Amino acid sequence: MSLKTKMSLPQGLPGCLKKRRLLNEKDLSQELCRDYGEKFLALEWWEDALEFFQKCNHQEGLEKIRAHCLESGDAFLLGRLGKNWDPDLWRRVAEKAMALGKVQFARRAWEMAGDTEKAAALSTEPPEEPTLH
Repeated sequence: MSLKTKMSLPQGLPGCLKKRRLLNEKDLSQELCRDYGEKFLALEWWEDALEFFQKCNHQEGLEKIRAHCLESGDAFLLGRLGKNWDPDLWRRVAEKAMALGKVQFARRAWEMAGDTEKAAALSTEPPEEPTLH
């Protein structure tokens, strides 16, 4: 028996090549685009759903992803939704991320909120030391 398990894409969803082709089509129908977004959303494949919702500018779907970002503290996905959010939204995401132990997500959200001191406090990089030349 093989140790590898075959992962198959759920029926009705495009594979990676077809997905790329669909997202690059200029005349992709709004309905089909929205349908794929909803199918990916049901599987919690957030990035895939986001791409289809953005393609057809489906505000209801985009709002569902935004709500997910707030619930999960996902600052990186929120950044893909748009970087010009109100700093209070970024702070809420940062606080949620911290509560969930997602330090890098929190750091990113603090950066986007403009709270550089809080972001720096979460940095994994050692502070820079002066160099002697």
